[in-house]
Amino acid sequence: MGLKVTNNAFGTLNAGINSSVTTIVLSAGEGARFPTLTASDYFYATLIDTSNNLEIVKVTARSTDTMTVVRGQDNTTARAFSTNDRFELRPVAALFAEFADKATTGKAIAMAIVFGG
Repeated sequence: MGLKVTNNAFGTLNAGINSSVTTIVLSAGEGARFPTLTASDYFYATLIDTSNNLEIVKVTARSTDTMTVVRGQDNTTARAFSTNDRFELRPVAALFAEFADKATTGKAIAMAIVFGG
């Protein structure tokens, strides 16, 4: 289907990660707040630490509370994050850029919006 979004999805890291980790595990039960993904689906998420440092990631798979991600998206740099740092689905520039690109090229926009938290 493509790009997926939902309202107000948030969670916290179950364990710290370094800048090269591509699997992020959220605290138990929090993964259900995020979109369900199939083979070609993805969504953008933002990692936030206690000093408000940010990194945007592209989530390409979700299995319960485990996210498979591409790090350092949308002009951000991969960095280390600690246990209990936040993981949120927020509107990011890459999301809107994809809409604009598809609109100007006349391509169909494949997107699913999941209502709720």
